[in-house]
Parts: sequence; structure tokens; C-alpha cells
Amino acid sequence: MTTSGKSGAAPFRLLTLAAMALLAVAYFSPIWWVALTAPQYPPDAFPDGIRIEFHFNGVMNGCHTRPRTEIDVDNDEALDCVHEMNTINHYIGMKPIAEGAKYEIMLAPYLFVAMGLLLVAFMFYSGPFWWLLALPAILVPVGFVIDYSGWLWYFGHTLNPWGAFTVKPFMPTVFGEGKVAQFSTFSYPTYGFGLLVAASFALILAVLLRRKQLQGGRGEK
Repeated sequence: MTTSGKSGAAPFRLLTLAAMALLAVAYFSPIWWVALTAPQYPPDAFPDGIRIEFHFNGVMNGCHTRPRTEIDVDNDEALDCVHEMNTINHYIGMKPIAEGAKYEIMLAPYLFVAMGLLLVAFMFYSGPFWWLLALPAILVPVGFVIDYSGWLWYFGHTLNPWGAFTVKPFMPTVFGEGKVAQFSTFSYPTYGFGLLVAASFALILAVLLRRKQLQGGRGEK
């Protein structure tokens, strides 16, 4: 390998390692959040509304405890917004949250390990279609949004007709604010999604640097 090839190797590998670290942190971080607000959930009791957060390893409670000594109940139990969201969904005939993305959640740790191994190979392999090794990790943010949107469509179009309130099939809001019956809905990415996007950009830059390095090496032979 030429001197220029050696000098070009370090930056793309450092970017790849940075991307791997970002993906690892993102796996344990909230990626997207959804919240519902309604008059029966006043801001003083539910400052964030009924909020849940989507992680790669499950759906978590997005509500936070508050120092409210006048309420004679356990705050953690009272603020279980996953349970509260399931209760609301039940009234309109929507499936429980646990019904969504079961296989994705089960496979997520293996998929992340597989992406990590592919990125390790990407740092050293220079044969045909070398760039494909980085592609799965680059596409994680897009894949998440597609999968998330698909499950929202499924939940909104498989309503049980025996729900307490009759709601026509609908597409829940993927990004932004919406309205379902008397509820205002909110759906936005959170910092975990930003980590995924940062990892994607780091890998795209790594691919470009790697291509330049390989083309330079071939040209100097």
C-alpha cells in the first residue's frame, strides 16, 4: 500500500468506529415518542400528556414522576403511561401496544451485533461490493421510520368493532400533531433517532473516503 493509501485509511476507520459507538448508544436510547393529551389528563398531573417512548428493545414509559404528596398513590404506578395508553387504545378497539413489532424487538440485538460485525469487515475488506458492508447500518433510520409507519397503519386499520367508542379506520400521525376523537396526538423523533442519523452520515462519509482511498491506490499501481 502506498503512503497516501495508508494516510487515507485512518480517517474512514475512525468514522466507522464512531458510527459503531453511536449505534450502540442508540440501541439503549429512546428513538421516537408518542403522546396523547385530553381534558381528562390535566397538565398538572400529566405535564407530558400520556407519553410512551419507542426503543429498539421495547416500548417504555415516557412519563416522569412528580413530587405530588397530595395524591395518596404510588407515583410510579400512577404514571405508567404504557398501561394508560393501552387503556385508551382499548376503548377505541385498538390492539395493545405489545402486539406491535414483536419480532423486530426480539431480533434487534442480533441485528445490531450483525451490523457491528459487518462494519468491522468494512474497515478491512476491499474486494468487490465492499460498500455493501456499510449499507445496512446506513439505512437504519430509514428502516425504522418505514417499520414504525407500517405498524401505525396496522394499528389504525385493525380496530375491533366492539370497542367502547366507534372510530373509523385511520392512519395515526407518524410525524407531527394530529387528532383522534377528543385526543390530541403528538409523534416526534427523539435523541436516539438523532444518533442513528449521525451514524448514517458518518458511514456515508467513511464510504466516500474509502472509495477515494481505493481509487487512489489503484491509480498509483
